[in-house]
Amino acid sequence: MFEQVNLDYFFKKTKKILDQKKEIFSYDMLGRSLSSNAFHPKDLYSLLLENNLSTIYFSKELEIKDNNFDCIILPTSNCQNYDIQNLSLFRRYSQKPIIQFDFIFDEYQILESLVYGSDAFYLFPKMLKTLELKKLYNLAIHLGLEAIFFVENKNDINHSILAGARIFHIEDEKLLNFLPKNKVIISKNLTHLHARIKE
Repeated sequence: MFEQVNLDYFFKKTKKILDQKKEIFSYDMLGRSLSSNAFHPKDLYSLLLENNLSTIYFSKELEIKDNNFDCIILPTSNCQNYDIQNLSLFRRYSQKPIIQFDFIFDEYQILESLVYGSDAFYLFPKMLKTLELKKLYNLAIHLGLEAIFFVENKNDINHSILAGARIFHIEDEKLLNFLPKNKVIISKNLTHLHARIKE
């Protein structure tokens, strides 16, 4: 479902793109645009915790082929030829929660995520220090967003837990042994991703 990507390459490329964005549209200007923001994020964690959401659809082709899902993961990385404006497009036509899939490492990107209409976004603990993860996650929670921590090994899990993570995406079911109870787990199951509570 999530093909292996060279995170080092994409994070470096994203940083260059982000630096250009900041020159055109500053963080302060982005923040001020929230006053006219029509999108209010849904509480993804509570919805997952209450089992109101289980099936999650990853829209790589930016189209919905069926409606048999509770939530959508939408790629927005310019590095992969997507556009963050697709969040707004999907938000206008769908009431379902939207999770942004991008290479996020900066507060600017989190504010963008909110402005364009996502309810949550992915974080990669592998690419960030624990304090950086915690800072980004605290901002997300403050803004009403949620972060999903994409973990590939025990070290990623430890970083995520220290940062306060509540939702984990795992590709390897063996990692379940290292996760605390009462966390939301997103994992691959056939053609869709599924969410469940670690008990």
